Amino acid sequence: MNPGIFYLYEYENNRRRRNVGFIKISRRYQTCILQIHARGVSAGNGAPLELYAFYRDGDAMTGTQIATLTCFGKTVSVRLPVSERSFPEGRPLSEMDGFLIKLPGEKTAVFWMASAFFFPVDIGMLRPPVSPEGETEEPAVPAPGSDRTEEAGSDMEEAVPEESAPVPENIAPEVPEQNEESEEPEAPSSALDGAETPSGLSEDISSQEKDAVSRNCCSPDEKKKARKIQRSNISILPRRFWSLANNSFLLHGYHNYNHLLLAEEAGRLWLGVPGIYDPREARAADLFGFPQFTREYAAQLDLEPEERSDSDDFGYWCRCVGTGRIE
Repeated sequence: MNPGIFYLYEYENNRRRRNVGFIKISRRYQTCILQIHARGVSAGNGAPLELYAFYRDGDAMTGTQIATLTCFGKTVSVRLPVSERSFPEGRPLSEMDGFLIKLPGEKTAVFWMASAFFFPVDIGMLRPPVSPEGETEEPAVPAPGSDRTEEAGSDMEEAVPEESAPVPENIAPEVPEQNEESEEPEAPSSALDGAETPSGLSEDISSQEKDAVSRNCCSPDEKKKARKIQRSNISILPRRFWSLANNSFLLHGYHNYNHLLLAEEAGRLWLGVPGIYDPREARAADLFGFPQFTREYAAQLDLEPEERSDSDDFGYWCRCVGTGRIE
């Protein structure tokens, strides 16, 4: 896995059911900061939950318990520093395939997982690491009340609850996302500002007014070019944008509508993810780097029935991907 944001799914009897939140991973030296936000967790108030880091070894999942979380009001919200030395066999984050949360005990029908990619899950195949002498290693979980700051680094903050961010339901399988720092120009004239985003409209505007502004689409006079592309066509973009092929939100839209949008406006190229406008979806789109929304190109493209929605709010979540021309 790489630092980034990964959707957290609830599984029941090894079948993926729904999205309940996300895990945001950042890394500093050999310490990872896990920000875990989940709502609607089917566990009792005050119930302990075991957090595992794991990697795949064939059909098996080799995992180590790295922390114990607590569920309050069906919600888990915590910021947790974790040393990579506590991962299975002391492996770095880049060699981990995901994080798994489960209730204590060997037999559990319901669990929650965020992974770098999709694969058939069997929690019965979760195994602890085996030491070179052939003995099973004990989980590296600190005792309650123990101080982890020396291992995690003196500048790590205490794990504290944070406000959970809404996330869309029924999203596509997760793959790693690499954070790209690029200077974004102003939105295309046909795009809508994403509603309820941290960098969006001022705080003194009500949510109803934000939604109204966001849905007020402009209709510029100049002719624009646009075409459908596949995920594999992202390689035609500048190299710094290639990591978008693994962007979680992009995969969500691509999985649902089997295409992406590449548009040209005033010499700038825009990559669009198909979807239906919703204020909650707007926040998730902004979180994953697609802050603009437009409905204009849905009518311009020749879309098959499985590539579109009959909803009036169907369109594309967009971001600028440099300059160029569509041939």
